[in-house]
Amino acid sequence: MLAAIALDADDHLFDVAYAVVGGETNEDWLWFLTTLHECLGGLKPVVMSDRNNGLLAGVPRVFGIENHTYCLRHLTENLMTEAGRLGIRRKEAKDLIKEMFNRVAYATTAAEYDCALHEMRSFKSKLALWVEKNEPERWAQSKFKKER
Repeated sequence: MLAAIALDADDHLFDVAYAVVGGETNEDWLWFLTTLHECLGGLKPVVMSDRNNGLLAGVPRVFGIENHTYCLRHLTENLMTEAGRLGIRRKEAKDLIKEMFNRVAYATTAAEYDCALHEMRSFKSKLALWVEKNEPERWAQSKFKKER
């Protein structure tokens, strides 16, 4: 099942569209996104995704790359997986990494972003490299300028 949800004026989630498909293939996502785009009358909302391959291919094609942002919860989970691969297992260290990542993600200026990333780099340079390789222009507040 594929789904699109949105926030209403009271910040409550509501279903916009859903479809039962054979799988989360690129073709199914492209069909779903194209149909959604048509139903929205050509509007191009910001689409937040978990970086599923079908969404990575389809959202830029249908709505434009400038309207595609990534979910911070999923990015945080991916970062914690990377931290585990790097041998970071203690809860305290993982909590600190999450705090540093949030400072990177929610920095409102380029200077704040650079400072937060430097802090992470000082803690574990491979984690900062992971952040840089995971398209911060798609999720960092200082870099993704559209309203979400």
